[in-house]
Amino acid sequence: MSVGGMSMRVHQRDVEVGVGGRLLSGRLVVPERAAGLVLLAGDEEVPRVEAGGGGLHGTLHAAGLATLWLELRTADEEMAEDWTLREGPHVELIAHRLEVARDWLQRDESLSLLPMGYLGTGLGSAAVLVAAAHQPGGVQAVVTLGGRPDKAGALLADVRVPTLLIGAGDDPDRVALVRSVFDRLPAETRKGLQLLDGASRGFPEPVPLATAWRLATAWFSDCFRAAAGPGVLEWTGEQDGAV
Repeated sequence: MSVGGMSMRVHQRDVEVGVGGRLLSGRLVVPERAAGLVLLAGDEEVPRVEAGGGGLHGTLHAAGLATLWLELRTADEEMAEDWTLREGPHVELIAHRLEVARDWLQRDESLSLLPMGYLGTGLGSAAVLVAAAHQPGGVQAVVTLGGRPDKAGALLADVRVPTLLIGAGDDPDRVALVRSVFDRLPAETRKGLQLLDGASRGFPEPVPLATAWRLATAWFSDCFRAAAGPGVLEWTGEQDGAV
């Protein structure tokens, strides 16, 4: 890919992560000199959070952030009519699969040194918060883009990971919802709230959606730098690279 007129090497491959006897397919993309890795928990609410080279993925990769897009539902779950009717159990299931994927990445020597984060949309917005609550030291940043982060329920009080909530500013119901979630996150947790003017539910408008991508990328980059600490050089992926 090309960034700012300069060529950046990007390594990508299809992966499969085993969870509870099932294989979840995904796409792992790692830019050269990656400074962090983001696990993407997408859902139908913001369908443009998908495996591919453009959109959110391209924005993250241009900033030197690797991504793992994982299909968090199996084919039979995709077809199940009651999938969205049992949001509580499904949020916990997606969160568990995210945690397993995060642990799977940690076992890869070439990736284990990278700070990691979760980004969720739709039901994934709640699932990334639940996963963060379950593994307070597991990731260094969380972003929710639209969706229903309130479905994380009582576990919101256990989130200690820096969290950015991005909401649609033109949807009064979702504005109230995301403000409530922000207030329920612990006061001592680093947290941010961005309500984007011109955005309605599902972020169908391209300009605010692109703004959301940039905000998410900036949050991850900043949190990953903070996690690395002052004076720590960027990880290069080379055996003799500084850690």
